[in-house]
Amino acid sequence: MTVEDDPETRVAVRLGELRRERGLTLSVLAERTGISAAHLSRMEKGERQPSIGSLFQIARAYGLSLGELVGDERAAGHHVVRGAGAPVHDGPDGPYAMMTGLGPRSALEAVRLELAADRPRRAVTHAGEEWVYVVRGEVGARIGGEEVTLAAGDALHFDAAARHALWSRGGPATVLIVSVAPAPARPPHSAAP
Repeated sequence: MTVEDDPETRVAVRLGELRRERGLTLSVLAERTGISAAHLSRMEKGERQPSIGSLFQIARAYGLSLGELVGDERAAGHHVVRGAGAPVHDGPDGPYAMMTGLGPRSALEAVRLELAADRPRRAVTHAGEEWVYVVRGEVGARIGGEEVTLAAGDALHFDAAARHALWSRGGPATVLIVSVAPAPARPPHSAAP
């Protein structure tokens, strides 16, 4: 199998290439993403698979869509994903596939994620909003100090700057659609005259 055939190796190589093309050190990228330089280095070497959250942070730092970051193709004016035809990548959260792909002009990024049952409950934060839809299975979620359980058909929308974690509650394979968008620009509040 060549590098081009192995999605995980391709992502690792791409992460290193993008950083070097932009003339960034690991330390500078770490400052821009909030991910340690050591962890970024392990991702570039293929020693660690980046989580969905890490990929979103790196893509935002580069001004790319998540699909462009991982090297998936995209259409010029629209993007169609054909179920089984979507390239699947392995990550520490479980296998995932890009569901969006309009590039950097799009504020919306979405992935289909099969949440691994044995995935550790890592709490993360990142800029923007996150929306999670449970396709199959049951998910535990902690947003700030509040914990909720979501079943198939349930959705959760929250400010991703809040410390949050998602985990499979066991049973059949848990499949989610996770969408992330930058925080909306809100006009300043003005006092009533």
